[in-house]
Amino acid sequence: MTSVVAGAVIAMAVAHGAPSKVSLRMRGIADSVTVFVLLFGPILLVLSPLVALVGWARWRVGAHTVAQAVVATVLAVGITVGTFRLLRVPITV
Repeated sequence: MTSVVAGAVIAMAVAHGAPSKVSLRMRGIADSVTVFVLLFGPILLVLSPLVALVGWARWRVGAHTVAQAVVATVLAVGITVGTFRLLRVPITV
């Protein structure tokens, strides 16, 4: 839960006043997949296509560019891994 709050705060701070917007939906799905992989192991990387699917959907409806989706994904993974390490949560990977 802490990584979700930290991720939302950082994503909003990055997006605030920026000429482009970071996709919070992309951040949410990438954050969720990252948490599952970190907690339950690399077998759950099979969920990764969900991240691509949400990114494609956001691009298809014109809500975000590919770059915005990629930035949101990178932020989500980085923030989640950083939060796990900061809080010393055991990682199975």
